Amino acid sequence: MVRLIYTYSAVLGSLAAAAPLCNNITEAAGGGVPRFGGLSSISAGAVKGFQLALFLENLESSFFQTGLSNITKWGINGYPSDTIQVVTGVAAQEEIHTDTIIDLLETYNAALVPPCNYSFPVNSTKEFFELANIITSVGIGATIGLAERLAVTDPLLIQSVSSILTVESRHDAFFRHLEGKVPNPAPFDTGISDIWAYNLALSFIVPGSCCIEIPLPILPTLSVSDPITANSTKSSLREFEWDPAQMTFVTEASKQLLVGWVNQLNTPVYTPLNITAKGKGTAAAPPGMNGAAFAVVTTQQPDTTDDLALATLAGPVVLTLS
Repeated sequence: MVRLIYTYSAVLGSLAAAAPLCNNITEAAGGGVPRFGGLSSISAGAVKGFQLALFLENLESSFFQTGLSNITKWGINGYPSDTIQVVTGVAAQEEIHTDTIIDLLETYNAALVPPCNYSFPVNSTKEFFELANIITSVGIGATIGLAERLAVTDPLLIQSVSSILTVESRHDAFFRHLEGKVPNPAPFDTGISDIWAYNLALSFIVPGSCCIEIPLPILPTLSVSDPITANSTKSSLREFEWDPAQMTFVTEASKQLLVGWVNQLNTPVYTPLNITAKGKGTAAAPPGMNGAAFAVVTTQQPDTTDDLALATLAGPVVLTLS
């Protein structure tokens, strides 16, 4: 039976506590779990934020552990000779991040979020690194969003979040470099809301496998692809696809559909969605966007990413624009 997670839980025995990490994990990671203390309590908002962070770190940890095993079998032809060593360090650091958040939640007697079962569409070393860039971009965006919220409610917790964020960014730069992309495509990374982060993670989770659900809205899905162009190999145009039978689209049927784009520290940008078929349309990525960007379908034009999350009809999707 699936349970909704609550902010605080008096019973922790039914959930798996953080087990002591093996020496080889801390050695591969370059360090272990820090000690928390000094604060008599943390806010309910901080607890919810770290529970979502644990939900996301569980996913990342599983991705890199299974990926490490797979690329060891698939081989690293065409990649640097130390690739396995670096990915081993990344996998170990993700385990440290996971256990750090578990330790923080336990310190303040908050409920833990166990791992789900995951499904990653990866069948080669190349596909693993391509998806690693996407998953890490989502983690970076979610962590920026968490830091922004903690700045208001629990500023003394920002150090732990920012320390994780910088390491995640190093991971992403490595994956981009392996793909032949510029490791630093933009001066700022892109933050996203908790709603968007949760929904992006759901695409990798086996339905019904989570014994605890995060109490955030589940949005209709959106897919994006590069349309075929007759006269250009590179276009800013993107093709979007959604389920028009979803109630969000039924209630907004008479309104102009827009794509809302979020990139770096800028306010959301909106472009018309040109309908090409039922549940399909195209829109051009706004000029000047670089690195990871996030897009949704909407009929409104809010000024903030959090408000856009509440006005999302389908999505989000993450795009690597450079």
